[in-house]
Amino acid sequence: MKKILAICMAVLMLVCGMVSCGASKEDSMADYDYLTEEEKYEEIVTEDAMSEEEAGGSATDTNILVSGVDTDRKLIYSVFLEISSQQYDKDRAMIMQSLNQYGGYISSEYTYGTKPENSGDDGRNSSLCLRVPIENLEQFLAMIEDGSNVISRQMDVYDTTEYYFDTESRIELLETRYDKLNGYLQEATSMEDIITLEQEMSDILYQLDELKGTKRGLDDKVAYSTVEIELYEVVNASDVEYKSENLGTRIKNALTVTFRGVLSFLEGLLVVLIAALPVLAVLGGIAIVVVVIIKQSIRISRKRKARKQNTKNQ
Repeated sequence: MKKILAICMAVLMLVCGMVSCGASKEDSMADYDYLTEEEKYEEIVTEDAMSEEEAGGSATDTNILVSGVDTDRKLIYSVFLEISSQQYDKDRAMIMQSLNQYGGYISSEYTYGTKPENSGDDGRNSSLCLRVPIENLEQFLAMIEDGSNVISRQMDVYDTTEYYFDTESRIELLETRYDKLNGYLQEATSMEDIITLEQEMSDILYQLDELKGTKRGLDDKVAYSTVEIELYEVVNASDVEYKSENLGTRIKNALTVTFRGVLSFLEGLLVVLIAALPVLAVLGGIAIVVVVIIKQSIRISRKRKARKQNTKNQ
């Protein structure tokens, strides 16, 4: 009898434990459902902050300044150089060699003009947009300045530290929130809860995609500095030919220019007249009518005067 009673008590305790466990899970889901969006977010932020304090904080990446001093700040360097060159091909080759030596690459290039051959030729101009690793930026600039005639230099430094780590924190918080919502989704039983949780998780994934793209862009700009170079070719008098013209050639060229100017004027005048033909035709028609009316008026006036004169004579 005692054994049977003990077995019954054990079964009863087991059933009570299972019921209480299930009730606690349902209560937790019910409590979550009654929370507002702000309360859910604050709960996740608080728990995430507590976990960071327990872990002792997270390590930050380092960025190297041009001066060679390590720093945890996220700095973006942008440099502009203006180079005047009397040996364009050599200077451009030197820039490309230095770029390859220090692990950089060309982001864009625009070149116009031709190699000067005669006096009056402008020469070539190149606009180069280069990307150089931040750890090699100082050496790259020093090599360019030593090997070419740099007439102007400008360096801008953009501090994106606050924005960078703010973006990073938002990513971590959204990831934590997503994991918690995923846990709630695994325990959800009603279709309404499942749809609500999946919609919110989808919104979080969209935000995470945008924030991670922003972070990748900042990482790229911090790791690779932008160097813009304007390379101007200066025409050297000893490298071009001067053409001498005799008097007859100069007179011929002057007459040719004058003739072309007169011809261009006559062509323009002809175009204007042709374009004005409709208006001139209307004005001509009106003028003819006016002339006819005036002539008729004069004839009538003369006849009246003649009649009056004849009447007086009689």
